[in-house]
Amino acid sequence: MIAGYIMAAENQTLNQWTINQLGITRGDSILEVGFGPGYCMQQMLKREKDVHLHGIDVSEAMLKLAARRVKPKGVRLIQGSIETFPLPASFYDKVISVNNYTIWNDQTKGIKQIYRALKPGGKAAITMQPREADASPEKTKSFGRQMIADFKAAGFEDIDIQFKNIKPELSVCATAKKPAT
Repeated sequence: MIAGYIMAAENQTLNQWTINQLGITRGDSILEVGFGPGYCMQQMLKREKDVHLHGIDVSEAMLKLAARRVKPKGVRLIQGSIETFPLPASFYDKVISVNNYTIWNDQTKGIKQIYRALKPGGKAAITMQPREADASPEKTKSFGRQMIADFKAAGFEDIDIQFKNIKPELSVCATAKKPAT
């Protein structure tokens, strides 16, 4: 639980950058994968109050923390895995994930689930910043290459990758759209 708080505090800048890359707008239905204690959801709600937020996270402890933070605002939180939870098909306008992709059991399957859950024309943004002892710009670039490959394999288009120096390490945000038709 303490790790979740530390990670959330360190993720504030990453959250804002990813939200900017995603481009949320009024009325969007948004899924956050790996919501942790709910800080990114809070930031999205500060930016645009008229959005419909859902979140999925494997951690019961994070679900409880996030529920206290965002439940009164009508956010739906799910305890489950992005790879296996039966999300509704073609439901979300946007999907966001910050520093969670590498802890999924199967990233390729997770991206395919995101694709299935997005509406045609929907957009996903996934940001990673290595924090391990062997973190390096090359590791960040490797994450970016893997995200691009996973997006392509799932059928996404308009795949873009951005890098940003955010302490303590180079970060990567990959965005992609589900084809409109």
